[in-house]
Amino acid sequence: MPKNHEPFGDWLKLEKPEHILGFLLKSLQHTLRQTFDEALRKQGVELSFAQFAALFNLHSDPGVTGARLARRALVSAQTMNSALRALELDGYIERRPHPQSRRADSWSLTDAGLEELARARRVGRTIFARMLGTFDAKEIAAFEDYLRRCIKALDEDSPRAQRRQNAGVSSTRNV
Repeated sequence: MPKNHEPFGDWLKLEKPEHILGFLLKSLQHTLRQTFDEALRKQGVELSFAQFAALFNLHSDPGVTGARLARRALVSAQTMNSALRALELDGYIERRPHPQSRRADSWSLTDAGLEELARARRVGRTIFARMLGTFDAKEIAAFEDYLRRCIKALDEDSPRAQRRQNAGVSSTRNV
């Protein structure tokens, strides 16, 4: 991030403050990811965001497919495939045939992957502590609630939600 960074959005002239929310959310996402990537490198943790997301998800859900990992990490299938191959070469994950699909692989953490994930999570905890340090617990819970409600509101009108609704499947998404 440049040293003479202007506060994001100060240059915008808006009629209503809520008009800047999308820009602020994108700025937060970009700044958080950039800060996280930079902090990982400084601590000698050589993981990309997609690799970290894969390790994190595999810790919670061993055996998940690469396609599902990509969706959860909000990256393309190609990006996740590259991340998984690199993690496998580094000995952080193992691949096995998926029990329900002949076309998919099932991935799981190795002990080395679990150690690398622990190192990355320590870095992440310091960043989140810094980012949320001016909030109390009640404000953090409210902030999370606001974000989840925004996601749900947009998801309910998405083409994917419309297809689910037409198929008789619940349109609520667990965010």
